[in-house]
Amino acid sequence: MTTLNEFLHQKREAVLNRRDRLKKGDLAAVTLKASATAEGRSGVRRIRIRDFQVVSDSPPDFAGYNLGPSSPELLLGALSSCLTHTYLIHAADQDVPLEDLQAEVSATIDPRGGSEGNEAFRYTLMT
Repeated sequence: MTTLNEFLHQKREAVLNRRDRLKKGDLAAVTLKASATAEGRSGVRRIRIRDFQVVSDSPPDFAGYNLGPSSPELLLGALSSCLTHTYLIHAADQDVPLEDLQAEVSATIDPRGGSEGNEAFRYTLMT
C-alpha cells in the first residue's frame, strides 16, 4: 500500500521537473474546458471535463432526483480539492512529510437570496 509520504516523493519529482520545464520555456498557458448539458425529463446536468463525466442534480425539494451533488456543492468540492492539492505541492516542494491531509469547506446558501425584498442575502463561505 502506498502512503501519502511515498506519494509526496513522486510529487516532489514532478514539481521539480515542472519547475525545470518552466525555466526552459517548455510550458505555456493551457485552456481548460468544461461543458454541461441538461438531460431529458430529469434535468440532471452531465458535466464533461476532458475524458471525465460528473452528474450534477438538485435535491428533491427543488425538482431534482438527488442523483449527484448540486452546482454549489461541486464548487465547494473543487475548492477543497484545490486547497488540498496546493498543500501537497508545497509539502512536496519543501520536503515536509504528511501522514494525511484533509480540507473541509462549508458554505451557507440562503434560498431567499435575490428574491424580492431579500436582495441582500448572499453566500457565506467558511473554510
